[in-house]
Amino acid sequence: MIILGINAYHPDSSACLLVDGKIKIAIEEERINRVKHWAGFPILSIKKCLEDQKILLSDINFIAINNNPFSNLYNKLKYVISKRPYFNFYLQRFKSLHKKKNILQILNDNFGGLNNHCKLINIDHHLSHLASAYYDSLFENSVNLSVDGFGNFSSVSWGLARNNEVKIDERILFPHSLGIFYEAFTQFLGFHNFGDEYKVMGLSSYGKPTENHKLKNIINLKKKGKFELNVKYFNHHKNDASYSWNNTSPKTSILFNKNIEKLFGPPIKSAKMLEDFHKNIACSVQNQYEEALFHMLNYIYDKYKISNLTLSGGCAQNSLANGKIIKNTKFSSIFVPSNPGDAGGAIGAAYVAWYNLKKLRPKRNLTAYLGTNYKNDEVKNFIHLNKDTLLKKKCIFLEYKDEKELLKFISEEIAEEKIVGWFQGKMEWGPRALGNRSIIADPRNKNIKDIINMKIKRRESFRPFAPSIILEEVNNWFDNFDEEELFMSKVIKFKDDKKELVAGVTHIDGTGRLQTVKFKDNPRFYNLIKSFQKITGVPILLNTSFNENEPIVFTLDNALQCFLRTEMDILVIENWVIHR
Repeated sequence: MIILGINAYHPDSSACLLVDGKIKIAIEEERINRVKHWAGFPILSIKKCLEDQKILLSDINFIAINNNPFSNLYNKLKYVISKRPYFNFYLQRFKSLHKKKNILQILNDNFGGLNNHCKLINIDHHLSHLASAYYDSLFENSVNLSVDGFGNFSSVSWGLARNNEVKIDERILFPHSLGIFYEAFTQFLGFHNFGDEYKVMGLSSYGKPTENHKLKNIINLKKKGKFELNVKYFNHHKNDASYSWNNTSPKTSILFNKNIEKLFGPPIKSAKMLEDFHKNIACSVQNQYEEALFHMLNYIYDKYKISNLTLSGGCAQNSLANGKIIKNTKFSSIFVPSNPGDAGGAIGAAYVAWYNLKKLRPKRNLTAYLGTNYKNDEVKNFIHLNKDTLLKKKCIFLEYKDEKELLKFISEEIAEEKIVGWFQGKMEWGPRALGNRSIIADPRNKNIKDIINMKIKRRESFRPFAPSIILEEVNNWFDNFDEEELFMSKVIKFKDDKKELVAGVTHIDGTGRLQTVKFKDNPRFYNLIKSFQKITGVPILLNTSFNENEPIVFTLDNALQCFLRTEMDILVIENWVIHR
């Protein structure tokens, strides 16, 4: 049985293939079309998935999408009748719904040859989130929580999974949303691109929670783990709220209104205008988000008395909050998938469809490396085709036959403060570079963040870079480390005597968003870190995504062009090394 899972006409559009219960490939559309967070129909991702697996569209038995227009239908109608919002508000949503109902026709128009017996299966947005986490976790029984902006009229869903079945027991409905709360203040603080919330998270470490008392007027905690937004401060429930989610980079209208300005003054137009007061707002927003999250989690634990937790939804990427859950709740084990946001819903939808059809748990996917890869012959041909360009740019390029020599050379160069583009194996699934499409550098250099920003990234100075550390060494370097952290989903504190040793990846509050690297998961990246440790005594590398204000590189040409237009020192593609 072959199931095509898709996230369509929603931010971070994506596709995956589930074959006989196992995920074979998963790709986000933005990686191919180079438009960040692209929202629309993932034609290119579907095409690439089919090509990679040598599967025809006619081979597909079912198509699962992480959207069910009938979810919460009663609550939608009830809201319309009671609130009587303007007609245009719902006209936009009807148009979006119409597109999502014509998935099979769109596939036929673009590919042709769709199997006449192929069926479209609509899966609730949040059920898709919950399934994407539970089925890939090692848990047999777990509590599952999904938190995001909105999907199928709800922003939060939770429930219990046992005997391989995922259920939703409770929801928090429109217009109340932690995602909207956080995004509104992201906009207020001058970050206007969709998905910029992580910048507020980084900024929050520089402030103090001095504005908590004001925010309590805006978000109110309720009984049974719930919360409500004071909607008089927001626009998202009004007729003038607009969303551009059709074949474009997502754009959201301003979510806050003048009442916010009465509390906090005028919004800033650019992050360059940030002052200490704004850092305090960021810290307070993060603090209130965490308070609401822990409020939900403590209620959920008391309800189910199960210590295993999975997190999903876009808000599950708040790694700063995730790192505090065990300390602030009774949960003892947490799993966050590598792609917990909307893109990951493609896999979740495929999982639910498989379970509903077969009554079997899908095979656990224990890796983030689900994308495409290149063989060394392909790399060799690519280097040959670009030989003249490389020579013109005065680049040296050579192939290493011995992997140990390659790793020794690169680790020595990193120790000499060289910045390396590292391209190997299968592309990561999710927003984090995890050692296959990464830029890597020496974490010991306290100035390395500025060097990378000057040479390549050109991003805000308050945003930290992440440490990748071999699993066996984590307890020697981090406090209160409780379990493997393969996907950079938690921020935890470095030990006091280690912070200065890796100042390049230690945030201002002494924390790091770590990736633990295991040999069996990524032997080449693991061995590179080990090689660096032999030279320096430090079992950590600075790891950030291989890009320059764009989606993470996808093709060989993406990698080469990023190398050539920046001041990156070295590019490694499989066994080939290019340096200036």
